[in-house]
Amino acid sequence: MDCGSYFQTVSQVYESWEIIKRIPKYEEIVGMALFDRMFQIAPEDWSLFPWTREDFKQKNPKFLAFAAKFVRMLDLAVHMLGPDMEVVEEQMYDLGRSHKNYGVLPRHFDLMGQSLLYTLQGLLGSKFTPNTQKAWKNVYGFWSSTMIQGAVGL
Repeated sequence: MDCGSYFQTVSQVYESWEIIKRIPKYEEIVGMALFDRMFQIAPEDWSLFPWTREDFKQKNPKFLAFAAKFVRMLDLAVHMLGPDMEVVEEQMYDLGRSHKNYGVLPRHFDLMGQSLLYTLQGLLGSKFTPNTQKAWKNVYGFWSSTMIQGAVGL
């Protein structure tokens, strides 16, 4: 990716994420939507989590805290995008390595990517343009491939 398209990609992701952050209680809204979609497309993978579908439906405070923490990590990853990608790469690699301890497999990163795109599309509506979708796919692809490398020890 050339420098101009890289900065355009980062700008698209950053600008769309800022729209998301204006949603009241966005951490809870995004977290619930992400994991709801994950439940829908991979219900068998809930065994990775210490929560049940019922905890999710009842908005168990521990689940909500976990979901909000996940969204805060996503927010941090978005804000780390910039000219020095080595820092982001190191963080994503370490995050992938730690996820291995929880039983997260490479395919789970793809499932979360699908859930993220679905969630963003639902929350952004018409502002989730083809260019915005492409930018998020590229950025999440970078994040997830780096986390997978960390998880498998490459």
